[in-house]
This record gives sequence, C-alpha cells and structure tokens, in this order.
Amino acid sequence: MENEQPLVSIILPVYNGEKTIKATLDSLLNQTYEHFELHIGIDGTNDASKTIIESFDDKRIVIHENPTNLGLAKNVNKLISLTPLNSDLIAMAEQDDFYVPERLEWQVAIMRKYPNVGLVSGITEFVGDNKSVFFPGILVKGKAFPQGEELFKYLYINQLKVVNTCMMFRKSVHMDNNLSFKDTYGNFNVDWNYVLRFALVSNIFGIPKVLVKMNRKSNRQSVTTNKRKQYQASRQLLKDFKKEFPVLIPNKDYKAALKAHRKIEFGINGRLMVILKGIYYSLIYLDMYFVKYIFLRIKTLIAQHS
Repeated sequence: MENEQPLVSIILPVYNGEKTIKATLDSLLNQTYEHFELHIGIDGTNDASKTIIESFDDKRIVIHENPTNLGLAKNVNKLISLTPLNSDLIAMAEQDDFYVPERLEWQVAIMRKYPNVGLVSGITEFVGDNKSVFFPGILVKGKAFPQGEELFKYLYINQLKVVNTCMMFRKSVHMDNNLSFKDTYGNFNVDWNYVLRFALVSNIFGIPKVLVKMNRKSNRQSVTTNKRKQYQASRQLLKDFKKEFPVLIPNKDYKAALKAHRKIEFGINGRLMVILKGIYYSLIYLDMYFVKYIFLRIKTLIAQHS
C-alpha cells in the first residue's frame, strides 16, 4: 500500500435521487485521485435515477440494483460485500451531496501516512439561503478528535461529530472486527451507531478541510414528522448504548448525553411546550440555556409580528 496507489471503492446508496444524483456523480467522477471505482446501490427506486446514472457511461461505475427497497443499512452492507478483494479503502457518499475534487486525494494521503488510522473524515459546509455553516466545530477550530474510549464518550455525549457522508475507512478494519451498518432504528442513526463502535476498535482522523458541501436551503425537503422520529430514535440509541456499555457509560455520562440531546430537539416544540419544557429542563438540569431559548423564541415572534 505504501508503494502503490490503493484501490478505493466508493459506496453510493441511491433511493429516488433523480433531482440531485447528477451533481453528486459529477463531483465524484472528477476527483483528483483517480484509482477508484464507484459502486452504486439503486435501492428499489421508482424514478429516473438509474437512467441518469447510466448516461454517464463511465467504466468506473458499477451498478447494483435491488428490486425491492432494502433500506439504508442493508443496502450499504450489500455494497461493501460486493467490492472486489483488492479494494483497500471504502469511501462513503450520499446522493444529494457535492464533494470537493481533492476529497479522495487528501483522505488517501492520511491513510498512507498513518497506518494506525482506520477511518478518516473531515469538514462539511452546510450551504444555507444566506450563509454557510461549517461542521464539526472541533475540526473547524483546528483541534483533533480524541481517540479510543475518549472519542467514544465524546461522540456519545455530543452526538455524531464525524461527517458520515465523507467517511473513508480501511476495509480490513471493517472486516476484521465484524463491523456492519445496522438498521436498529430504521434509517435513523445508522452512521452514529457505526462510528461509535468503530471508535472502540481503531483510530479516527479528522482532516481540517472542507470535503463535502451539503444543501441546507429552505426549499430542501424536510418533514417535521421525520425530525420527531429522528429525535425519538436518538433517545433510544442513548438508552441502548448505556445498557450495552454500562462500564464505559456511567449514569453521569448518560445524563450529560440526554441533556445535550434535549437541547438539539428543543426547537421543534410549539410555543407553549417551549415555555413549559424550557422551565422544566432548566430546573432539572440547572442550565440557563433553556430559559435563554424561551426568550429568544419570544423575541423572534415579536419581530415577526411587528
């Protein structure tokens, strides 16, 4: 691997992605690192995704079509199992994201330089209507991820800070440790579940550069019901990992994780519930964040009606 270019297998699950898949493929097929193949799993889709993909006529593209929808986790696992034996690295991608040209090049360089690193990710730019937000803050500030159990706890308490859509990991680490993407919570938290377990078996590196741009404009399809299901799934994950790893996750860490999660989900509540829950959470957590949020919501409402 040190003397030759490693083969990268890009994994791209697709489900009804006709609106965005062309731009995603353009960004992936125009990478500065060229020794890769692109495995696309069309998962029971019923739109023009396959036709758009086939129009590229690129020999690096390998299409795997599922007659019925398997779901995200099973689709990804299937794609990984279908990569050739000589592929060294697995790179994740999503159907509605845009990757910078140097993404693979930068990641492969890290993998070749640090053989003890099993997974590498980077920074994402969330492109909004009027401004961009860069995530995760720890890499944006130029800091490095902690490692091992410390990283596991950090990601458990603060939720996933490893950008899933641009992860690259060693296939050997994945296979040797019997890792897999799980649909325990449906299509929610598939990557968070995976990265938490990965952190306990290998080092994770974060490149302090933007590797992917993600659309977060107001016209992007977003359903409140899905947000509620997402938050419910996240609370369940926190409970499940507390039960599975009682030594690594003492009660104080579970409470800290639940508090952090409450802050994330707080905004979906209606006006009355924001006030009631804000007061309740500020009392049980002794954290003025919730009271400040109440006043922020009230201030916003006044501004909207003035």
